[in-house]
Amino acid sequence: MSDGLWLKQSSPAFRLMIATSWLAPDLWHDQQEQAIREAIGAGIDWAEYVRLVDRHRTPALSWAALKSMPGLDIPEPAKRELQQRSDACRMQAVGHALLLADVLKGFNGDGIAAMPIKGPLLSLELYGDIGLRQSKDLDIMVVPQDVLRARACLEKLGWRPDEDYFPLSPRQWEALLRHEHHVGYVRPRGMCRMELHWRIYRDADDQTAYRWTRSVSSSWRGHSLQTMNSADLALYLCSHGSDHAWFRAKWLGDLARMRSKRLFDCEAVLEEAREANQERPLLLGLRLMNEAYGLPVPVASTGKVPSFLVDGAVRDLEAASGPDLFGPSRRFWWQIRKARYDRLLRPQTPWRKSLVVLSYCRQDFKELHLPDSLFWLYAPLRPLLWVWRRLLRGQRVAMSGK
Repeated sequence: MSDGLWLKQSSPAFRLMIATSWLAPDLWHDQQEQAIREAIGAGIDWAEYVRLVDRHRTPALSWAALKSMPGLDIPEPAKRELQQRSDACRMQAVGHALLLADVLKGFNGDGIAAMPIKGPLLSLELYGDIGLRQSKDLDIMVVPQDVLRARACLEKLGWRPDEDYFPLSPRQWEALLRHEHHVGYVRPRGMCRMELHWRIYRDADDQTAYRWTRSVSSSWRGHSLQTMNSADLALYLCSHGSDHAWFRAKWLGDLARMRSKRLFDCEAVLEEAREANQERPLLLGLRLMNEAYGLPVPVASTGKVPSFLVDGAVRDLEAASGPDLFGPSRRFWWQIRKARYDRLLRPQTPWRKSLVVLSYCRQDFKELHLPDSLFWLYAPLRPLLWVWRRLLRGQRVAMSGK
């Protein structure tokens, strides 16, 4: 269905969710209003719409978009549900903003440069309102050399490593820094998670360093921070959305808001994307944005995306739930499709790099505790440890079924 007809063939509730997954600036307000009124005029299953708002995490955006349109016929039960979700989203955003300010204060005090990613500050940047975008956690990036100091600072502030973390030897920690891009933290009483990043997923070391070089110095609530420049932010949003097959509409809404406010130049960003091996993620994001919201993109770019990528993104965008909630059978077939999708998304990724990634798994360190002098054994033992974990998993499943 890569002919762009997918949105017209979807349910009115889905079309309304897409239309309200962002808040259009004045220049595009009339077009957004037309899309909203056409979807409602087609007959809305409001229960389905509320479920879709939950699924795509657009409660405050969707409610704000609907409230901006006078005379809409929205049933009172749906209004109450949407208002409650919007209020909860805003309260969560305020809580996250307070926690983020506390972390930035701690990092500033320890001389650690910090770059918040997405979250309440992206909401503030795009909409001038920290409460419009829903975020389940906080993401902060530091330079690789500051990771250990940042971890110590977070733990001093009351954050603790999440359930995926376990003590690592120096060589194991070195491998984690080389192969992974973040570690998770939780605030036990604050019910909030954080990801401490030292690179953006799939970035090479020189690309991460380049982001820092081009970042913009800023301040918020009296605390210093760095922000991505507009070109890097557009590339990041497209890379992040494409890596996840755009299964949440709010990511497309972020890109649409940037594009509609002319915060980046498509042609210039396309040139940078080609150099950074991010051309297809960017083109895929621009194409879906164009088909979902009608925003203009370079004509030459729309036909350069393989149909399998577009179909895969549309399939996941329209799915009733995200991949994290798929059952075992459906998730198996989704992983097979995703493997082909990933290979098409970045066809220039060297096979050697892919093999290096396959040779590493942090769980190997948990299953087999080797001294650093024998660290080299993890690579040849990787296939055996992989089989061992799946055998154990199968035994646990069998035991749970008794």
